[in-house]
Amino acid sequence: MTHEHSFHAAIRWTGNRGQGNATYRGYDRTWEVNTEGKPVIQCSNDPMLGGDPTLHNPEDLLVNAVSSCH
Repeated sequence: MTHEHSFHAAIRWTGNRGQGNATYRGYDRTWEVNTEGKPVIQCSNDPMLGGDPTLHNPEDLLVNAVSSCH
């Protein structure tokens, strides 16, 4: 017997500095992971890509997701 599992999350970009993406520096690289009923995770891109080094980046999240399964 198999069971279907569904997971839902949303990304919300938060770094608009008022210019949107009209220029490369018009926004910072911050965003949030939003999953209903769970705490919001503040994130940013890797610092080499202009992100905030104090926040989780996609690579951190990927490594942690894989590590938690093994």
